[in-house]
Amino acid sequence: MRSDAAPLTCFQKGQYVQIEWLALDEEQAQRLRELGVREGCRACVMLNADKCILGLGACRLALQREVAMRLFAVPA
Repeated sequence: MRSDAAPLTCFQKGQYVQIEWLALDEEQAQRLRELGVREGCRACVMLNADKCILGLGACRLALQREVAMRLFAVPA
């Protein structure tokens, strides 16, 4: 776990990130892992507004801003 990780909401549209950790309760974290958002994965921030859209390969995943604020990442 890197100490320079920042909330997903700090990254710009079009920026690639690597997810470092999920600061969520275990049930929420497990659901995101099932959808492909897990520690070490690379994703593209497609939108960062009232909702956050992550690009994971060919998939797009919309997250509530409150959830995105609890996903910590570093630039990829």
